[in-house]
Amino acid sequence: MTETELIDESDFQRRKTEALLAFRKAFGGDPKALEPALRRAGRRLPRRARKAGARLVGAEQMLGNPKLQQQVDAKQVNRDFDRLIAGVSGVDMKDRRKGWVLGALASLAFNLLLLFTLFVLFARWRGWL
Repeated sequence: MTETELIDESDFQRRKTEALLAFRKAFGGDPKALEPALRRAGRRLPRRARKAGARLVGAEQMLGNPKLQQQVDAKQVNRDFDRLIAGVSGVDMKDRRKGWVLGALASLAFNLLLLFTLFVLFARWRGWL
């Protein structure tokens, strides 16, 4: 059986601060902990980043207990922090907002075109055109 490398509490806190800074930059707000930051980001994060974040929340809870702290694998925690930060950094909120606005405008344009077509058909049926 291989022995897992133990993680240092200060290293975990440093990486957590780094992740929270990435969350603040990408999604705004002022998250104080990982769990609310992940909840705020929701499905805007890639699946792998969400799963890594959930594992980190569990690891953070385990680090509070000295006996459970021995079960936390430092390499896995570092990998999860890397995945989470990469996932958060990959989200471009400006592009998402632009896409949402363009989608809403396209929907509005289609509805206006449909309304105009129905009006023309109605006018021809009634003999106005």
